[in-house]
Amino acid sequence: MTEQTREVIDDSDVVASEQSAQSRHGSSGPVRKAARRFRKNGAAMSGLAWLIVIVVCAIFAPLIAPYDPASQDSVPFMEPSSAHWLGTDELGRDVFSRMVYATQVALQAAFTIVGLALVVSLVLGLTAGYLGGRFDYLVMRAMDAFASFPPLVFAIAIAAMLGASLGSTTVAIAVIFVPGLTRLIRAQALAVKEETFVEASRAMGTRPHVILIRRILPNMASPLIVQVTVLLGAALLAEASLSFVGLGVQPPDPSWGQMLRRAYDVIFAHPWQMLAPGIAIALTVLAWNVIGDGLRDSLGHQPVKAPRAIRRGAGLGVTSVKKNRAAATQPSSTATLSVRDLEIRFATESGPVTVVDGVSFDVGPGEIVGLVGESGCGKSMTSLGIMRLVPTPPGWIERGSVTFDGRDLTAMSTKELRSVRGKDISMIFQDPMSSLNPGFTVGNQLVETLQLHTDLTAAAARVRSAELLDMVGISDPNVRLDQYPHQLSGGMRQRVMIAQALACEPRVLIADEPTTALDVTIQAEILDLLRSLQRELGMSMILVTHDLGVVADICDRVVVMYAGQVVEQAPVDELFRQPRHVYTQALMKAMPQLAGSGERLTAIPGTVPLPSAFPEGCRFAPRCPHRSFECEHPVPLTQPEPAHQVRCIRSDKLLKVVTS
Repeated sequence: MTEQTREVIDDSDVVASEQSAQSRHGSSGPVRKAARRFRKNGAAMSGLAWLIVIVVCAIFAPLIAPYDPASQDSVPFMEPSSAHWLGTDELGRDVFSRMVYATQVALQAAFTIVGLALVVSLVLGLTAGYLGGRFDYLVMRAMDAFASFPPLVFAIAIAAMLGASLGSTTVAIAVIFVPGLTRLIRAQALAVKEETFVEASRAMGTRPHVILIRRILPNMASPLIVQVTVLLGAALLAEASLSFVGLGVQPPDPSWGQMLRRAYDVIFAHPWQMLAPGIAIALTVLAWNVIGDGLRDSLGHQPVKAPRAIRRGAGLGVTSVKKNRAAATQPSSTATLSVRDLEIRFATESGPVTVVDGVSFDVGPGEIVGLVGESGCGKSMTSLGIMRLVPTPPGWIERGSVTFDGRDLTAMSTKELRSVRGKDISMIFQDPMSSLNPGFTVGNQLVETLQLHTDLTAAAARVRSAELLDMVGISDPNVRLDQYPHQLSGGMRQRVMIAQALACEPRVLIADEPTTALDVTIQAEILDLLRSLQRELGMSMILVTHDLGVVADICDRVVVMYAGQVVEQAPVDELFRQPRHVYTQALMKAMPQLAGSGERLTAIPGTVPLPSAFPEGCRFAPRCPHRSFECEHPVPLTQPEPAHQVRCIRSDKLLKVVTS
């Protein structure tokens, strides 16, 4: 390779890595991204607009109000007119002017209440969560004691003891807010203090108060901001309630709660008097609540919705399929499972992205097909797409077909699909601990699977469950049926998952990296078990893995995937003897089984691009040492041999290099 070619490839790697970093981190910071999300929330923006009006009224009350709020120069109970927009009250005071000045009380009370509660809760919650032990126990029991009293009754009692005034009301309401806020802060502190960066700070000898303020507190900002926003509305409502019963602001100072009480006294004679303060309280509390919801969606993880035409066809737990999608190529008539032109898309903030692009392969009767590739190549997403388990939203099947026994799974209704899942096609997931329900025993979960697809009684299903556990090599099956998943080892949990998947003797089993979360010694046992059960039951199997050694050991055919596409497909013997794609060759060079003693393994430079950054041409080109300008254009999947497919313009030259 010439120096000029090396420079071109090195530069392309830099560009690709920069594009990947931009895709990961976005063109703007998290604050700008959150602000952009918030601006798109119509309800939150409406609430913010209303609060801006309230703040303006509070700041410029002397300029906005046409009269002094305590002036009694008018006739009592005048109806709204051009002189008095909201009429006058029982003392002839202008209602509009009092409403404007009451915004000062509303905002002052809300912010003071939440501020006091936040200061106390931060001290108690952070310290209790970080220190734990006896201090945590005492703080939580004290919070339990405070929370055991009815909040409003407790606040009324405190305000009555301190005397009727805005100050006593503020303290009383702040006290009842402390328990809930303390619990939230403590829970966040407990979670954050276990993070690696906090452990590193401790190891460096950082003082506890520095860790609390500079490490833990910033990492709980999002939920805290949302909770504070909601509490501001609750504080305003609580202050209005205490003022309504005479324990808040005292005459002649105006407040919405006090005005509502005066209007209540004359509700039958002058019902319109209640409208202004009642609507003001309702709209302001609602504004704080919708702003809190908007901040929650903006600061947290907000699922992006799929297009409406896609969402319309979605069912519970079933991937939606686009209507009027392009026709797929004809499926194989001899295959047990035939996947054709499968394309899966996800909705993102920047638009739809394709994560699986035109995948096609067949699984014959009794055949084991391996899906191979690095993490992020689309293997697991393909297997989920076959079962229609891709979550909608944000994902959907854009085109293609999945044909099983002459029936297209992508055209089935939710009810029809549920009759196929678990009975005809089953799936084993990566992590058995998260796949098994921790709240039910092993027996409960196996019996449920059997009764869902068979006519067995509960007693017969339990007997069959014990037989299944024995079949997968679990000792004392009757004892294990009464145990919960956490009482089993990782290998035993995976065996339970295999037993559950094989309960109804499916014709196709999809194993999505079934040994990833297991110890190395257990991995070999599980793979041997799967191979023996597959031969015994005569079922077809799709094995998703990143280990070519496993594929060579148990698979009949291999489908190599990269960046959502099939780049090579062939019988396992032929693929290992004559790999035609540079990516397949690179994977083989990274296999310890094929390396000589003391020989250094070859690592593939770069990483798999994100779906939003897939190249337009050959997707492996940025990492390929043989790339050329021709690789910048889309590369079709060709068939140089009857059972061999490859997506590379240099496949013939690469084959000559391998054979030589």
